[in-house]
Amino acid sequence: MISNTQVILHQDGLVPREALAGFLHAGWPETPIHTWLQRLQYWWDDNPFRESDSHLGYTALAGQEIVGFGGFIPAKFAWQGQPVPGLYATSFRVEEKYSKAAAKMFLNQREVMERHVIVHSTPLPKIQTALVKMGGRGETQVTCHYIALGKLGYFNGQPPWPVLPRTMRVVTDLAEVSSLTRPYQRMDRLEKWTTLESLKWYCRSPMRRHHFIGAVDAAGVLSSFLLIAARRRRGIATWDVVETFTTRDTNDEMLALLGALVHEPDLLPGRKRLLTVTDFGEDPVLAEMPALIRRKEQVSHFFLLPKTLSNVPKRTVLAEGDLGL
Repeated sequence: MISNTQVILHQDGLVPREALAGFLHAGWPETPIHTWLQRLQYWWDDNPFRESDSHLGYTALAGQEIVGFGGFIPAKFAWQGQPVPGLYATSFRVEEKYSKAAAKMFLNQREVMERHVIVHSTPLPKIQTALVKMGGRGETQVTCHYIALGKLGYFNGQPPWPVLPRTMRVVTDLAEVSSLTRPYQRMDRLEKWTTLESLKWYCRSPMRRHHFIGAVDAAGVLSSFLLIAARRRRGIATWDVVETFTTRDTNDEMLALLGALVHEPDLLPGRKRLLTVTDFGEDPVLAEMPALIRRKEQVSHFFLLPKTLSNVPKRTVLAEGDLGL
C-alpha cells in the first residue's frame, strides 16, 4: 500500500457523499452523479435495516482523496425464527495503483463475516475465486421457467393453476397490506427477513422498478407475494419473478398468484406476455408447475457466512444483494 494511503471504516459524513458519488461516477460513468447520490440515500437513509452502528463498508484515502471504496447495504436474514444481521456488498472500486488497499479492503470481510451474512450478487470472476478461498458459498446455476401469459397460457400445459380461497384476495399495491403473517417463511433454513417496511423500501429502488403482487386476507394481512421486474431474456421483453414468498405450509397460494398473472396479465403494466421464474433449486414444486420451457442458466450469487451458519440450509432468491438497488 502506498505509504500515505489508509483504509478506514466508511463513515458517512466524515467522507462527503458528493465526493464519494463523484468517485463512483468516475468508475461507472453511465450512472450520473445525482443517481449515485440517490442510491446512497436509498441504501443508508431510507433503508429500514440501517441502524446507528451499521457497517457501511470501507474507504481508501490517499491524504483527503478517495482512491477506493467497497460499500455495504445493511440487510437482515432469518434463522430459526430470529433475525441475523446481513450486508449486501456493493460498488467495489479501487484505483489501479492502490492494489494493496484493494486487497486489504476485500480481506477485511473475513472479520465482518464473523457476525454478518455478506451477499455478493455481482462479483467478477476473479472476485468469485477469492470468495471461494475465503470459504464463501456460491450459487452459480439456476433453472429458469418460462411461462406464457394471457391466451398464450394455453401452451403452458397442465396441471391447472391453484386458485385462492374466497377468504383471500389479490393485491398489487402495498398500501392495501396492513402487515405480514411473519417476517420469514420457514425456521429450518437461512433466508431473507422480510417486513412491510422492507418490501416498500425495495419497491422504491432508484435503479429498477419492482412490481408487487400478493395475497391478503380480509384484514390485509399478507401471507404470500411475488416481486417482479422487467427484463430482456434472449432479446425478448419479459417479466421476471425475482422473489417468491409464502408463509403457508404448501406453495399453493404462491402458485395461485402466478396463475392469476397467467389469467390476468394486465395486473402488470404494459403488454408483456412472457413471465420467467428463476429457481435456485429449493422449491421442487416449481419443476412441476405449468411452463412453456425450462432452461439452465448461470448466475453469480456468493455468500460469506458466520461459522455458526456455514453449513445450514439456505434459500436464495434473485432479489438478494445489490442487484436492482
